Amino acid sequence: MAERRRRVRKRRKKPLLKFPRRMQKKMLFLFAGVTMMLMFLVGRLMYIEHTSGEKYQKIVLAQQGYDSQTIPYQRGDIVDAKGTVLATSIAVYNIILDCSVMTSDEQYIEPTIGALTACFPDLDSNMLYGYAKDKKESKYIVLKKRVPYEEIQPFVEMQDEKDEEGKRVNPHIKGVWFEKEYQREYPYGSLASAVIGFTVAGNQGINGLENYYNDILNGVNGREYGYLNTDNNFEKTIKSASNGCTLVSTIDASIQTVVEKKIAEFNEAYRGNFRSNDAGATHIGVLIMDPNNGDVLAMANYPNYDLSNPRDLSAYYTEEQLSVMSEEEQLDALNKLWQNFCVTFTYEPGSTAKPFTVAMGLDCGAMTGDESYYCDGFEMMPGYPKPIRCVNRNGHGMETIEQTLMNSCNDALMQMSYAIGIDEFVKYQQIFGFGQKTNIDLPGETRTDSLIYTIDNMTRIDLATNSFGQNFNTTMIQMGTSFCSLINGGYLYQPHLVNRITDEKGNTIENITPTLLSQTISKSTSDRLKGYMEATVADGTGAMAKVDGYSMGGKTGTAQKRGRDGVNYVVSFIGFAPADDPQLMIYCVVDEPNVEEQYHSTYAMNIAREILEEVLPYLNIYRDEEATGLHAGWDIRGEESGQQAMTDIVNQVSPGEGEAQGEDMEGALDVPDTGDRLPGNAEGDTGDNAAGGNAEGDTGGNGAGGMGDDEGVQEPQE
Repeated sequence: MAERRRRVRKRRKKPLLKFPRRMQKKMLFLFAGVTMMLMFLVGRLMYIEHTSGEKYQKIVLAQQGYDSQTIPYQRGDIVDAKGTVLATSIAVYNIILDCSVMTSDEQYIEPTIGALTACFPDLDSNMLYGYAKDKKESKYIVLKKRVPYEEIQPFVEMQDEKDEEGKRVNPHIKGVWFEKEYQREYPYGSLASAVIGFTVAGNQGINGLENYYNDILNGVNGREYGYLNTDNNFEKTIKSASNGCTLVSTIDASIQTVVEKKIAEFNEAYRGNFRSNDAGATHIGVLIMDPNNGDVLAMANYPNYDLSNPRDLSAYYTEEQLSVMSEEEQLDALNKLWQNFCVTFTYEPGSTAKPFTVAMGLDCGAMTGDESYYCDGFEMMPGYPKPIRCVNRNGHGMETIEQTLMNSCNDALMQMSYAIGIDEFVKYQQIFGFGQKTNIDLPGETRTDSLIYTIDNMTRIDLATNSFGQNFNTTMIQMGTSFCSLINGGYLYQPHLVNRITDEKGNTIENITPTLLSQTISKSTSDRLKGYMEATVADGTGAMAKVDGYSMGGKTGTAQKRGRDGVNYVVSFIGFAPADDPQLMIYCVVDEPNVEEQYHSTYAMNIAREILEEVLPYLNIYRDEEATGLHAGWDIRGEESGQQAMTDIVNQVSPGEGEAQGEDMEGALDVPDTGDRLPGNAEGDTGDNAAGGNAEGDTGGNGAGGMGDDEGVQEPQE
């Protein structure tokens, strides 16, 4: 027994399981590593939350799929100088059906569809029941687009209607909501269409101010986010949209209306007159500016278009013509329709350039102002076999400088150019801005640097023809801007169409002050020219433009178009009022008037006079002369009791003979066409075939001065 007890005592309990010491160390290191890694991750998360939490929160919100939608911005308005709205954006609504909500309970379907068909009769109930059956899970079905608020208002009122106790009358109308967006509207249709332009999808401006100031007019979309917070509660975060800015333009809608009305009246008066089914002219452009600061008060052209429906060609083509036109031909027609004649077309200015030649001679000292010139009716030029003729082929005889402008004498102007010389002539053309863009705040201004001569390529015959406005090209805005410097004391201002930029609340963000580019001539030269041009309107070729009771100055122009065939002409008048202190400059160009004899500048003068008769009183420019009843009761044709009335006046102020009788027709058909010497092509954002060459650009067409061939080269015409 004792032995047995001793054996039991000797038994020992088995020791607990122990890891080898080396393994224990490994586990300790592993535990420490995991702990440190977790601590690093926690620290890193805290650091990211502190430094970039807002950034990643926005990313997460942007990816949320619950009830997230864009809040559209409102594009800024375009208003005239007095605040009249020319372009605006109005709220419209897309009707959206959330089928998943409407079908979430059977009792919602019939009331919702019934309300929709009652308020919007053009919605088909069968179609809506089809959605309820086949698209139960769909959350976004567009039922109607761009519905005005007044059309959705009955549904909104029905949906929100409450009884006397404040309970909803129609609680089962579910799953319909309205998506807001903005639609561009132009309250005055085609008014200033070439200036304003229009927009396409995505608020992208096309042409005009809509294009040039696109980024300023556009705003930034907002966003409404629906998301689940940390407690799984549904919440919304709204970031409001930033609306676009408003453009306060220099355009005066009242003046613009008068201008476009007179252009339309001229077109109607001469529609089908010589060329059947054609309007009064191929193109008509009118530009009115304040010569003292570069403000453009009106800029209009024919043809124009309805800004609310810019792709409508029915006003210019018959249904039969449109039906046979290809898409490319229709696009080409639209591009021509959308062009701004005052900015994108080039032409030879004709005699409206003569005041510039006189200004050059007086300002550079080549002429004193006391000179007289003998006009025998033509000039012979070495290298050209035929005479370059004056408007009066018998000659004007001895003339002062003033009389050369009054009679629009080519012969005297050529003699002046010899005294000025090629170097000074080219230098002053550059000073006046010919061959340079004006950088007006409109897209598509055509380059003319390749359509004027340089010192290196101008010959004596080029100098002679350039002196009276042929064989170099310009644009209306370039010519009008430069002319303003002749009458305002010699100051060349950059033309502009926007005076101020404001925010949506009307606060001014930026004032656009007049930009003085340079001084072209001295004040004394400017004063002399105003006197010469006042005489031209009072007793010279510009008499038809005279507004009774107002002192005025100006110059007429008639330029043969390319080819010198004596058929197609660009006629024009450029003028100002009052004569001593000009407050307004008007420039009217008529390209190929619809008459048998196109070369009468009276067509442009009649339009200018009728515009000024309404615009001058509107601008509070008072009469400074005694009224005589001049032109009283005359119409847009310049007629009182028949066409003979106009002819009598013209012959009285500028006697002549032959094709150019009583008119201001430069060269009388025998001016050499030296376009083959003009270098290069005219290039612009919107192209046209210019007089001196082929203008290249995004769109093509024959410019007002252009009958150029594809190579931009033509031989002199005999």
